[in-house]
Amino acid sequence: MVMSVEEGFKLELTRQDLHVGTCKMELTKNEKKVLKLLVDNSRISDSDVASRLGISSQAVGKIRRKLESTIIESYSANLNYAKLGINIFAIAIAKITREGLDRGQLEVEQELLNNPHVINVFRIPKLSSTHVLMYGFKDMNELDTFFYSPKMRQQLHNYLETQELFTFSHNSLVKKSPVQLFNKVIDELGVKSSGVLFKELEVFKKKVYTMQK
Repeated sequence: MVMSVEEGFKLELTRQDLHVGTCKMELTKNEKKVLKLLVDNSRISDSDVASRLGISSQAVGKIRRKLESTIIESYSANLNYAKLGINIFAIAIAKITREGLDRGQLEVEQELLNNPHVINVFRIPKLSSTHVLMYGFKDMNELDTFFYSPKMRQQLHNYLETQELFTFSHNSLVKKSPVQLFNKVIDELGVKSSGVLFKELEVFKKKVYTMQK
């Protein structure tokens, strides 16, 4: 999930399938072109894509369905945080406590996933810390209640100790989009060879030639 404070629609891609740096997946040239157009504008119609690429709408639909079954996780509304009244964000470096370990890491993480203020949760390979989290709040009062109220301490913070907390407003966000990264990785993906098709054509030609003799 990518945090954004702008309105619109976003495309969520499967990072495991893209494999940044390892280029696990291979796409045809047209599949890569369609995917990049969808990354730039997930609301673009098949007919508009077809017009830009010079292929049929049916071909675009087939490509889109393949991408949706492999790389594309979802299409979702990209709402304006500030207009919804979400003005404060916080990034926390945290560590699971002894009580959290006794309860179980997966249970603690599930508690985080179920909390509406939690936007992102990352595990980190560091001995002194275990997680990096991103939160969203309407204002500082709501943030203070979340981190310092006895109720939240009992519900969450006894199991996950916040070691460092960085707060900022929605105006502080400088870059908000993974589009450049997605496009870079898509460009680096291997291109499917059309060798199989050429082999089939050669076999077909030989059959025709044999029939003519």
